[in-house]
Amino acid sequence: MARARTIKPSFWTSEQIMLLPVMARLLFIGLWNFSDDNGVHPVSLIQLKAEIFPSDIFSLDDIKTWMNSLIHNKLVKEYSVADSKFWIVTGWEKHQKVDKPTAIYPLPITDGIVIVTSYPT
Repeated sequence: MARARTIKPSFWTSEQIMLLPVMARLLFIGLWNFSDDNGVHPVSLIQLKAEIFPSDIFSLDDIKTWMNSLIHNKLVKEYSVADSKFWIVTGWEKHQKVDKPTAIYPLPITDGIVIVTSYPT
C-alpha cells in the first residue's frame, strides 16, 4: 500500500541528489511512497515501473539505469533474505518519521542481527 511521505526542502540541494539524473530523482521519491515503513521494497523493476510510472513510456532498462544510479550514489542498498531480494532506502530513519510503523518486508540480517546501513546525505 502506498504511503504519504515527507520530502524535506534540503532534498533538492543535497549533493547526492543533485548528481542524479532528473528521472532517477523522481524514481527515488516514488520509491519512498511504495516502500514499507522501514524503507524496504522488493527488487522488481516491473513492479516499480507499474507503481511509479504506470502510464509513461519508459523501458525496464530505463528503470534499471535509474535504480543503479541510486545504488551507486548509496541512496539505496540491495540485499537478499531467504532467496528474495530487496532494496532499502539508506538513511530512511533520518528522513522519515513513521507513527505506528508496519513492516511488510524483512530487513537485512547478518549472523542473526538486523543490519540497517545508513549513509550520510
